Amino acid sequence: MTFLEKYYQVKTWHDRVLVMEIYHFAMVAREKKWPISNTAKYFRCSVGLVSENLRLAQAIHKTPTLMQVDSRDKALKEL
Repeated sequence: MTFLEKYYQVKTWHDRVLVMEIYHFAMVAREKKWPISNTAKYFRCSVGLVSENLRLAQAIHKTPTLMQVDSRDKALKEL
């Protein structure tokens, strides 16, 4: 299963955030100068969405209870 398939398979906002984060950092590990724009191209989304998802993922690692928030929008407001 590819990261893209997994991204569309998972149901919760936080699972999507974490799948995108894992993909992005795996690619950065392979290629030090991997830009967010390449991750956006892979997931067929905007650079802004990738950037926000990476911020949310970082926040989740610091505050795991953030995953209990109902929606991505509400989680962004808590940042």
